[in-house]
Amino acid sequence: MDRFEEIRAARRELDAVVQEIQNLPGFEDFLPEPTQEDVHRAAGEQPLVYLSAAEHGGVALVVHDGEVTAVDLPALTAEAVRTRARDHDEAHRAYGADRAGRLSQWERSLESTTKWLWDDLMGPVCEALREHRRVALVAGGLLGLLPLHAAWTEEPAAPTGRRYVLDDLVISYVPNARSLTSARALAAAVDPVKRLAVVVDPPGNDGRALLHSAEQEARAAAASFGDRATVLRGSTARATAVRDALTDADAVHFACHGQADLLSPLDSRLLLADEDVLSLRDLMALRLKLRLAVLSACESYLPGTVLPDEVVSLPSGLLQAGVAGIAAAMWSLPDAPTALLMVDFYRRWRTEGQHPATALRDAQIWLRDVPSGERVTFLQQALDAGAPWLPNDEETEGLMLILEYQEEDGRAFDDLHSWAGFGYFGA
Repeated sequence: MDRFEEIRAARRELDAVVQEIQNLPGFEDFLPEPTQEDVHRAAGEQPLVYLSAAEHGGVALVVHDGEVTAVDLPALTAEAVRTRARDHDEAHRAYGADRAGRLSQWERSLESTTKWLWDDLMGPVCEALREHRRVALVAGGLLGLLPLHAAWTEEPAAPTGRRYVLDDLVISYVPNARSLTSARALAAAVDPVKRLAVVVDPPGNDGRALLHSAEQEARAAAASFGDRATVLRGSTARATAVRDALTDADAVHFACHGQADLLSPLDSRLLLADEDVLSLRDLMALRLKLRLAVLSACESYLPGTVLPDEVVSLPSGLLQAGVAGIAAAMWSLPDAPTALLMVDFYRRWRTEGQHPATALRDAQIWLRDVPSGERVTFLQQALDAGAPWLPNDEETEGLMLILEYQEEDGRAFDDLHSWAGFGYFGA
């Protein structure tokens, strides 16, 4: 059976999956149909944009301040979206099976997909939102699989010769209006954020590759919380310990492998020590109360490839489970740029006090645009000044060594594969 025939068949199972979640204690009102009042309430602080493709073209509905504006997208047909989503999915899966041999194919797919996204979708949407800086997107169907924040057009004056959506807008992805409203309320309740739980790539005996950036990410995240960070690594990162740490935390950083279960999305899971796992079902049962979860884990986003509405992927499931915001990897990420991105993200969020969605966006721009020599100088000055957000240890020393081998005036991480892999979900 064609993969996208499987997707359409899986869509027919969606009601049963939602019903299974609603049977969990405390989730009886999971994903009710939003009312018009819900939509306008969610769109009060920032525009809420519904994106949809249909047989003869698509539309973006921009809701804000009680008004609804339609942006016609005549080239955004359902068939065009199916083709692009299929190609994007197949290129990433080929890259996952053969990293060295298929990287260029994956990079070409990212380039063409994100250029198409600007031309047929996000360019007109950005024009309609030119008076705004932050927006929430509800991407219908297979559009939810694509990196809308990374859509681009040529811009000769820009450092990379391109203008991207995130240069104009801070993007948050949400499943629906009610999820956004609930996430905002939770974010306000978990303020200030004081305690962090970190899970570092625990060793497994199943042959999975080591995540070489995991330790650097973990140390950068923990440094921004000082002695209020609980770090679980190695054999300590078992399911019981992780559950205990989550119930006592305000935020969590997972630098570990994930695994999508395409037939049973609630069993999509994070892989822990000694073959333990923490599934989406487990996380929802914990009744979390977290301001932020960072999922720097392979396949943390992929369950959406089976359910087009993406209601039970890890990010959207965590929104229902009690997490206000999620920064999640949308594809398998390279080590050095991921470590740098996380260092700068935590600096901006924790030290500069930026909203986490803005901190992620600004860190991605920093990673993409700043010349290597300027970046080395900035980080070395931070080390010399004893900046608490940059650990002075062997992990940072190794990262600095990698950077020093790059051309000073070059931009080593301006490719989409390196900088654009994280999306932000929720509030």
